[in-house]
Amino acid sequence: MLTAGGAMILEVFRVMADGDVTGCTLAAGVDPADGGYWNTSLSITGQGIAFRYCMSTWAPAPTWWQLACWPLLLMVVAGLLFAVLPRWKARGSRAVSLESVDPAGEVLAQLRELGAATGVTPLPRVVVDPASTSVSAVVFGSTRRPVVCLRGGLLALRRSDPKRFRAVLLHELAHVANRDITLTYLTVALWRVFLALVLLPYVLCLGYVMYGVTADGGVPQLDRAGALAVVMVVLLYLARSDTLRSREIYADLTAVRWGADPHGWSVTAAPHRSAARSAFDSFLDLWRTHPRWGLRQGALTDPAPLFRTAVLPLFLLGVVPVMAVPQVIRQIALYHVNFTNNLMAILVVVPGALVAGVIVVALWRAVAYALVTGSRVPSGARAGGWLGAGMSVGLVMSGFGAGWSWQPERPLVLLVPVAAGATFGWWVTQCARLWIGTSRGQTLRPALALCVTVSSVAMMSWLTWWMLAGVTSLNRDSPSAEMIARGILRWLPSTEAVGELARVPGIATVHPQLGNIADTPMSALAVTLLWVLPMIAWAKGPAASSPDWEPTRAALAEAPVASLRKVVRPGLVAGALACLAVVGIQAYVHTGQPAPEARGGLYALRYTWLLLSAVCLPAAMAAAVACAADRRYRLLSGLIAGQIAALAGLTATTLLVSVDGCITPLNVLSDSCAWRPAWWRPLFPFTYVLSNALVLSALAAVATALIACVLHRRRAPNAPVTPHADARTLRTRTQLLTVGLLCATAVVATATDGAVRRYQLGFTTDALTYQRDLVQTWGLPDPRLSEKTRLRQIRAWYRLRGDELIDVAILYDRQLTAALRAAQTADDRWGVLYRQLPSVCSDWKTAAWFETLWFRVPAEGAVRADWHRMASLADAGSKRCAQALDTRDNSALLNALRDLRAAAFCAESANARIDGILREGGYRGTSRPAATGHTAICDHT
Repeated sequence: MLTAGGAMILEVFRVMADGDVTGCTLAAGVDPADGGYWNTSLSITGQGIAFRYCMSTWAPAPTWWQLACWPLLLMVVAGLLFAVLPRWKARGSRAVSLESVDPAGEVLAQLRELGAATGVTPLPRVVVDPASTSVSAVVFGSTRRPVVCLRGGLLALRRSDPKRFRAVLLHELAHVANRDITLTYLTVALWRVFLALVLLPYVLCLGYVMYGVTADGGVPQLDRAGALAVVMVVLLYLARSDTLRSREIYADLTAVRWGADPHGWSVTAAPHRSAARSAFDSFLDLWRTHPRWGLRQGALTDPAPLFRTAVLPLFLLGVVPVMAVPQVIRQIALYHVNFTNNLMAILVVVPGALVAGVIVVALWRAVAYALVTGSRVPSGARAGGWLGAGMSVGLVMSGFGAGWSWQPERPLVLLVPVAAGATFGWWVTQCARLWIGTSRGQTLRPALALCVTVSSVAMMSWLTWWMLAGVTSLNRDSPSAEMIARGILRWLPSTEAVGELARVPGIATVHPQLGNIADTPMSALAVTLLWVLPMIAWAKGPAASSPDWEPTRAALAEAPVASLRKVVRPGLVAGALACLAVVGIQAYVHTGQPAPEARGGLYALRYTWLLLSAVCLPAAMAAAVACAADRRYRLLSGLIAGQIAALAGLTATTLLVSVDGCITPLNVLSDSCAWRPAWWRPLFPFTYVLSNALVLSALAAVATALIACVLHRRRAPNAPVTPHADARTLRTRTQLLTVGLLCATAVVATATDGAVRRYQLGFTTDALTYQRDLVQTWGLPDPRLSEKTRLRQIRAWYRLRGDELIDVAILYDRQLTAALRAAQTADDRWGVLYRQLPSVCSDWKTAAWFETLWFRVPAEGAVRADWHRMASLADAGSKRCAQALDTRDNSALLNALRDLRAAAFCAESANARIDGILREGGYRGTSRPAATGHTAICDHT
């Protein structure tokens, strides 16, 4: 709600400021008709300095305190409303004291009796609404100061139906005992404040914009921002309704547990309805703040639905991070905050922990209920799939990474979150089943807390990768091989040509994806935690008999978990195979070892990819074998075995790379023997290998587990057997100690690498260097444009700042001309020039930065060429002029002055071309009269 409110209020402030955001995007070369993400993002980011200047001048952001104070204002007003609501509901004109309608004190005595029996003490304040004929009651106020309001119809029912009267009282006392009053009315207060202080101003602002469009003769349309606001409001309302509905069900269950008659909620059976009518009624239920009486009665008869993972909350939960994080990014981007990997990792902390905590608790409840009652254990894939579906819908609505078109360029990219969510739910369910079956304590909360923590790290890592690079790279065509090759040569320097590296098959497809994984902070740690947590539970072994957290059960109806040896043994064997493969790779690459200056580029990249293959292929084999250890835990067993094999291969890789040069047949990067840690080698990307090896091995484990489930889905499950008595022998303790040391080593190693990587990613280069590197690697897009868009872009470029820069360049030429004329009439011509030209040459040095300080000329190639030539001549001429002045070289000075005059002619030529384009499009033309003759001819030779 705070994120949605901030985004909507930001739009209100920007409309009130009447800024020209559209003009800045047009001047940057953005095509408004292009719904894609990549061209727009690259046009703006690749010209970030100019875009920031344009926005700060023509569309300045609201002062920071406006956005910062608005959420605070919402919270303060909501708090005031929360405090006022109880007084308003209990006002004298509407409610009276209980004593005034029950002078004998019979109702109060019954309430005291129920309060003492249920432990609800002290008794809440009780008032009566005598004018209401409803046979119900309501509790309001706060958890610390509750107020129960009895309707007049309910008091009239006390003698004719005492069971129902008692059930209603217990239901209201259950709200007090469940401590849900504050949450309920705080939700109500926040919603009402949101409607008054956010939605109403936004609707008025939207109406103002639509009125302006209509007044100009246009047709108003609901754009992406308006649709996004509608979706936000709907999601907030559905989440609010679901919160208020669930509290009623749990209050009913608590009341029945206290002895309330279940028939107190009995209602007339609903007539049989068609499937379409039932579906429509289910849809209407989503919008109700109170569940239907039929649903409440069904929950009292069979509480199993309360332990199932509801689809709607998980779907809404998936939408939250994908819509909230982009809104925060757009807000802070207005204040020139550099967008980095670490910033994304920070922004996803709260939504990642929220999403993980909710789904993990929901799935653990479902698994625990199934194990205790002996019912079917859910797989978790369905719940996780709906979570991922929410992320996909949020992606479409927010447009972050996918563009502003309603359909991504590659629609199949929407299946990635669904698959990831299903896998995540599958892992959580298997982990919950394993930990619940091995827990011996009086509560499951410590194990649940561990699972929530691990799941939060994994969810944060996933959100960072997905929103930072995943959706962007998967939703567009691969960059050219030449661009990727130039980036690799800056990363792994070498003397080889770009073309040789660009001819490597798949380099433009595979390398960017692997680089994105390596640039995701904590990806290796997240994968490590995903197999360490279940391995610890597996090492503990099954519970002996009745678990302390459920003493009423003799034992869980669950077969004992398979021996840990069946899982670890394939990983150890495959790990040995990976070590041998790494040695073989070292020997093979050594046969083609080039000179030291050529050991980067293609040579180092091929070496890295071969090492990844040597580690990942045995890991995949280990996962495939281990999946058969226990059919209930195919994913966990495959994950554990595959990661053990991968870690063994990575250990061998680290050792061999660290001593590279000491074993001649295995030398790859060095010729001399010395201890050079692998993580410090310039030509060996240690984090790249570590992160990708662990992530790819984990993906292989998921794939093999899924294939194993599909191939064996028709086979009977493991038959339940009576668990054997569990004795904590020395062997068991030794196994726990060994597993603990292995897990601790893996976690410490990957956490250290992740922390170092985050520290490295925290080093941000200056904006100019970042912009130059980005343009050199990717280039700036040059899409095909309509004639109308071409004209709008040229006009925006010229109107917002281009005219000023052209005038400045021509002003510099006038100063140069004045200096030359003054020298012609002076006796000491060269002396006059040497005295007046330093300031002139210094000014022209500024003109060389015009292409950086402002956008390149969009849409029109001829104008762009003239303007670029002007900047190039100004740069070369100013440098040569300064050198000639220092050395007193008259000949060099004249050549430099010719360059500066030529730069002025190119500026005149650009102005003349823009004048013609604007006049041809029906506009007034340039503010400066177009030059003619030789002064408007730009020399491109």
